[in-house]
Amino acid sequence: MKKLFREIAVSVFLFFGILFATLQVDWLKVLHLTPTIIGDKLSELVWDFISSGLYEVDSEKVCLPIDTLVHEMCIANGIDTASVSIVVARTYEVNAFATVGNHLVVNTGLIAEMDNESQLSAALGHEMAHIQLGHIQKSIRQNAALQAILILVTGNSRSNNIRKITEKLISSGITRAKEREADETGARYIDAMHLDAKEMAIMFEKFKDDNSLSYFKDHDNNKKRAAHIREMHFTSKEPYRQILSPETWEAMQEVCR
Repeated sequence: MKKLFREIAVSVFLFFGILFATLQVDWLKVLHLTPTIIGDKLSELVWDFISSGLYEVDSEKVCLPIDTLVHEMCIANGIDTASVSIVVARTYEVNAFATVGNHLVVNTGLIAEMDNESQLSAALGHEMAHIQLGHIQKSIRQNAALQAILILVTGNSRSNNIRKITEKLISSGITRAKEREADETGARYIDAMHLDAKEMAIMFEKFKDDNSLSYFKDHDNNKKRAAHIREMHFTSKEPYRQILSPETWEAMQEVCR
């Protein structure tokens, strides 16, 4: 029995020893690759897996209003409309998230939960900020070599391991400071649209303190996030504009419920 334990201990030691040694190698330099090349290629691969697991909504009653809000946000803030790709996913999960390849995914569950277009724009603005501030892609590129090695260690690059590893690596690069930066920038986006930016605070208060609109679990709770938004100074004053007609809003909500 002692011999068996010794063999197991030696095997474990050798495995982690080899893994540690492997991680010390500058594979980017050895293979004459750049973080951008690896990060972008991995992003394409990961997005293929993520998108294959989404039930994408193609109803014009949903997609057109979302595209309209994103377009107005881009125009008001000088953002290239081609810099982001919007996908509406059919799921009851109340969430939206930015991910690899400048993709912004918004769930029908979140759309149905919003009271008005300002709240919905606030959710979109937070994720748009993560994209425009480079938070997602920087996380991928900074950890590109480690990600490639870990995928090889799993022994199966064509699996959910890619998605899980990528989520971990993204979250490791999204600090509390970056979350707050995305909150603040997103609020300014909707203020520039002449919508009520304080609706972002109301939106946060609607969420439970889980991982919605956040990339890590130890973020400031949503009450603190809401309070911070209320303390910000915004230039847009009432009366605020209305982008979507009541009929368009209700039709979108009806499809998403």
